[in-house]
Amino acid sequence: MKRLLIFLTFALFIFSGFAQVAKVGETFTGASIPVIEDKVTFLKEIPLKKELSEDDNYKLLREWAISKYGKDPFISSLRHDKRNKEFIAKSRIELLLPENSKGVREKMVMRYRMNGFLFQDKCVLEITEISYMSENASKNKILPRINRAEDFISDAALEKNDEIKEYRENTRKATLYFLDEIGEDFEKKFGYENLSSN
Repeated sequence: MKRLLIFLTFALFIFSGFAQVAKVGETFTGASIPVIEDKVTFLKEIPLKKELSEDDNYKLLREWAISKYGKDPFISSLRHDKRNKEFIAKSRIELLLPENSKGVREKMVMRYRMNGFLFQDKCVLEITEISYMSENASKNKILPRINRAEDFISDAALEKNDEIKEYRENTRKATLYFLDEIGEDFEKKFGYENLSSN
């Protein structure tokens, strides 16, 4: 346990130094895409409710995770660790991308992993292991069937000027919009409403 705490402290120190950490009322939209240890990683951090115990704060986190990821085993899997006050969810969602230059709104299936945990006086969400699958991959031969976020929506990926640049840009926009919605819902569960800077 002591080793885990040392690792978490070190990891959060590294994350805060190299990653964008969205705090209460902040969004991911418009920011650069953080890549940590070769993985696109988003962090959302909010203060614990001071009037509640650590166990009660974890109960709120657990309730939120169950409401989001514990209802449909065909879409999500959810695992809790009460001792370490954390959850791990793996899920997927169908993103409707913004309209492209041809007036078409493409769809992408996004898979991702979310870790939620208490750390010191904060509740943290970490979204990582993101990948995309195009719904039209069989028709559209220029777009690979599976795309890792690191190769598709990162700042480095968007610098490429090729035939799938617009797909990458629109996928990035849709991803950030989705993550902003998740972050806002997460804040509401802890009573931080109407603070979003959208």
